[in-house]
Amino acid sequence: MLSRLRHRAALLCAAIVLQGCATNSSLYDARNQFFSGQPQAALTTLETESISGRDRLLAHLDRGLIAHTAGDYEQSVLAFRAATDMLARLDFISVREQSASLVTNDWVSTYKGEYSERLWIHTFQMMNFLLLNRPDSAAVEARQALQVLDKHGDHLRKDVYTRALIAMSFEAAGKPDSAHIEYKKLFQEARLNSGVARRAWQNAKRLGREQDANDFKDLISGKARVGDRKGELVVFLQTGSIPHKTPGEIYIDASTYASFPIYPVIPRPNIKLAVNKDGENHHADVLTLQTVDVSRAALAARGKSIATKQILRVAAKKGIAHALAREDELLGALFSVAFLASEVADTRSWETLPAHVTLVQIPLSEGNHSVELQVREDSNFYNVVIPNVEIDSRRTTYRSLRIGSGAPRLVNPNNLPSASSTLRTP
Repeated sequence: MLSRLRHRAALLCAAIVLQGCATNSSLYDARNQFFSGQPQAALTTLETESISGRDRLLAHLDRGLIAHTAGDYEQSVLAFRAATDMLARLDFISVREQSASLVTNDWVSTYKGEYSERLWIHTFQMMNFLLLNRPDSAAVEARQALQVLDKHGDHLRKDVYTRALIAMSFEAAGKPDSAHIEYKKLFQEARLNSGVARRAWQNAKRLGREQDANDFKDLISGKARVGDRKGELVVFLQTGSIPHKTPGEIYIDASTYASFPIYPVIPRPNIKLAVNKDGENHHADVLTLQTVDVSRAALAARGKSIATKQILRVAAKKGIAHALAREDELLGALFSVAFLASEVADTRSWETLPAHVTLVQIPLSEGNHSVELQVREDSNFYNVVIPNVEIDSRRTTYRSLRIGSGAPRLVNPNNLPSASSTLRTP
């Protein structure tokens, strides 16, 4: 009996050691490299240095996003596929891990991702494949995103960006009926705004769905014609950096508390965006999402299971401490101290995500254009110049970029953007 209790005490000590190493890993180094404007160094770190199996999913997620931000969409695809494959294996719960976490904390478990993070794998894959001119592959990712939404849709309802991207991917793959279904869901669940009303109306008109077309038309800002021969530039704009999880605490009594992860509620204004073409203001449809809103809802959906596990863990630790004290008073006292030290929330998350994702849709005539995005993020202002945009009639050209406070210095690697900056994309 004493031997078993000592084994559990050893597990607890191991958990404390793991907590101390959590912020000194290769993952931490890679993230620092990314945000300091060294994406290739970050990718090398993630590929060549040892990363704990507990954090392997996060390494795949970071590698996919860093490669995407750096413009290496093929490598991004491979990294996100590795993440998807790993999640399929992780869904088979490890009994050993679960037992260990019940007497230590969740840091000893393999990170399995929030519902929102599982969805955003497919979101970035859709962007990757559209940028690579592989719309059929984008549609495959759209269907996989729908599976996540079907399973966890009540908690991910705020993610209108992904829903719009699903519809756009179906459209690009020549599946207008599937796209129409998703546009209708946006209208019904989120009161579809002007950010995608124009393309939803155009798609409904082409399908001859007049009643739905009329519903969409009322939400259109600016002019739109079904037979318009214009092309379009779509910019996947990411700004800032998502807030990190922090530990929250509940005191059960004077000497006992439970710790759990939360996303802090920090007011963040939405970005404001205007488009200039050839020196003049130009119409664009814009759809923006604050990623933390979805992350917070997804984490809250796990709140009941987290709380239940915390109660079981606290009870188990107190029971072990009392049992050890009966056998060995000093060991019991040491365990009680370790008990308090180990009760730390698992705050791991996909920290390289942006704070905002924005879909910018700019109708353009056929030819070569220079487009300027004027982006205001809180008190910061950015002029983002996208030169040499080649537009074909009735075709969509895609670009992806990331800027803003807390964003990696990739667009303008020599200088961190100031409160008012002009950046030029490739």
